[in-house]
Amino acid sequence: MMLESLQDRLEASYLVAELATQIIMEESEVAAKLHYIKRTVTRARDSLAVEDAQRLRHFMLAPDTAKYFTGAAFNPHDGTYQAVAATNTDAQLSAITSYVAASSLVFAHSFLEFVLETLLRMTRLCDIGAWLPFISAKNIPISAALGSELESVVEAKLNDFVAALHKEGLMDKIQHLAKLLKRSITTSSIINYTYEPKRLSGLDTFRHELAHHRKKDYSIRTAEADITYLYRTAFHFLDLVVHTYDLYGANRPKTTVGA
Repeated sequence: MMLESLQDRLEASYLVAELATQIIMEESEVAAKLHYIKRTVTRARDSLAVEDAQRLRHFMLAPDTAKYFTGAAFNPHDGTYQAVAATNTDAQLSAITSYVAASSLVFAHSFLEFVLETLLRMTRLCDIGAWLPFISAKNIPISAALGSELESVVEAKLNDFVAALHKEGLMDKIQHLAKLLKRSITTSSIINYTYEPKRLSGLDTFRHELAHHRKKDYSIRTAEADITYLYRTAFHFLDLVVHTYDLYGANRPKTTVGA
């Protein structure tokens, strides 16, 4: 088989164990950050509101800034400024939680892309032949096809294709993986999970909007659900690859320092 020397099922087995561990660890860390910021904001809200009210009152009474509050609908004498300060506090805290939620989704989305690229690599390690149809024969010189350097030319074309694949979008990577697996990708052995391309595509688009600051309202509760779905999706495709190629996780031997 052409390029069979590139196959290495043992390396693929190492990647199974490493990838499964990474998914668990990454999801745990992102979920913890969301949980921590949610609890911190909740507990700090009242004390921050008091501080903001005191700061606003100071500005309203200070000689050099009082003029800016002339004619305001609230003043520092009847307590109406407190409601204004509280509203501002809530707005700032909402902005902070939205930022953290958005950052978490962007991070989880990026990690899912990394998982898919690793899974595509695993398929090459198990069956390089399935990748050859992706390479157009039109791009291979006739001289190479007739000579002895055909395999090296094909490998170079394959490397170029893999490099370009890194720049493709999330859904494109999934489509390539689906073609390689040659099976339904809707369900796997992951409990309570069903692959929903419309939902994933929507999150892909939403992630792009968040990354470019086109969306400002994104709650931690929504982020928790979305991020859980992304990490379940990572496990879903890992499970499909493992069962398609009958892989088993293996621990990579530890290298001896100085060896």
